[in-house]
Amino acid sequence: MEETLHAIRSGQVDALVVEGNDGPQIYTLQGLDAETNRFRGAILDQVNDAVIAVNHENCIIYLNSAAERLYGVTISKALGQTLPQIYNCRWGHEDDEAAAMTALLERGEWRGENVHIRRDGIEINAESSITVLRDVSGQSTGILSVIRDVTERKCSENKVLVSEIRYRRLFETAHDGVLLLNPATREIIDANPFMTEMLGYSHRQLVGKELFEIGLLKDEAASQEMVRKLSRTNQVRYDDLPLKGTGGQLHEVEVVANLYDEGGLPVIQCNVRDITARKRSEEQVRLLMAEVNHRAKNLLAVVLAVAQQTAKYGDLPSYVKRLSDRIDGLAAGQDLLVRNLWQGVEVSDLVKAQLAHFEDLIGTRILMHGPCVQLTAAAAQGVGMALHELATNASKYGALSNFEGQVHISWRVTAAAKPGFSMSWTESGGPRVVEPVRKGFGQVIIGRMAEASVLGTAEIRFHEEGLSWTLNAAAENVLTGRNQNESAQGDA
Repeated sequence: MEETLHAIRSGQVDALVVEGNDGPQIYTLQGLDAETNRFRGAILDQVNDAVIAVNHENCIIYLNSAAERLYGVTISKALGQTLPQIYNCRWGHEDDEAAAMTALLERGEWRGENVHIRRDGIEINAESSITVLRDVSGQSTGILSVIRDVTERKCSENKVLVSEIRYRRLFETAHDGVLLLNPATREIIDANPFMTEMLGYSHRQLVGKELFEIGLLKDEAASQEMVRKLSRTNQVRYDDLPLKGTGGQLHEVEVVANLYDEGGLPVIQCNVRDITARKRSEEQVRLLMAEVNHRAKNLLAVVLAVAQQTAKYGDLPSYVKRLSDRIDGLAAGQDLLVRNLWQGVEVSDLVKAQLAHFEDLIGTRILMHGPCVQLTAAAAQGVGMALHELATNASKYGALSNFEGQVHISWRVTAAAKPGFSMSWTESGGPRVVEPVRKGFGQVIIGRMAEASVLGTAEIRFHEEGLSWTLNAAAENVLTGRNQNESAQGDA
């Protein structure tokens, strides 16, 4: 198209000769003083751009071979038809068509782009240059259009545009910091919003700085070394870098720098990921695993002690049964602790767990009374074992061994300068109680072991009407922090 228009405008082509029904007609172009006729339709047939001429009635009076191919028509069928019978135009904006007509009237020419829709529905992105045709007397007789099909180019441009929009959207909305650097100067040339927000800098403040100036690298030498490594490997990774924002907030970050080509120019892209939360989570998991390991060892030590002490009493079958029951009691307490993330156990929940075999008696023959407070993990383990042992003893020899006996379980927190915790188990209505001659391991559990778990004292009394057990300790040794000053008493 450029060559054709250049020839027309530079004087190499003076006029258009069109063969019509009345013989050859000569049309000059506005602004040209035609002296010779050197422009023939045969020459126009050799150009790659479509050339179409229409008269003042908008009827086609000439089109070249390129126009035939572009619009899917033949000269014989096209001559005499109006342009809308060959194609329709779709303009980018509603006022573009009016602007084109104004340009033709005022300047005699217009150049621009629009979409031509062929009669078969095929759309063509057209780049057109339209010039007014005049006869030898200078009167306007029509227009000459030189049209180039730029559909392929527009598709490529649209793909690039979509790609750029997509990249910019990712760049702007990424939940990682992104910095673009000039490898020659090592200076930041762009930064995404996440990066500016994390550091507390504005975009203008970041642009022009090197990485060490915003705290990502140690010094200028480290910045130079990064660029040298990138020239050899195209990627450099840094793990666990400390990064302090303008407000003093410390972040743990990992940085991945890549060297790539952008339109023929090298660019460094640094992806900066804030791993502060991840590092905190990893540290929490590490501490939790250490705590689990510690608690597991303690539990194994308790199981070993229970096994050794249980073995001292009774024959093998009774040993297996008692050991199994006591481990079940330990497991019930562990389940509650795990369910509560080792943060403590409600007393009422612990009682119900250890007396699960008597669930149907709770509220009738087993009565509970006390405030809503939480035991620490250590206290829950010791108190749980004691409750399990008391329940086992009551079912064999005490208040739960008949159909009339009752067990009253109560706990309270005393309001004092140094709050205390007290828990009691009182039986009544069972068989007549006689203090045992031999002290078994059960008494060790409800006695010394319970005392050790709360750093308190346990009292066991064998009243004729039923056994009673009381445990006393400082609240700070038994209850979790939020319950230590609890003094309200209520039903569980």
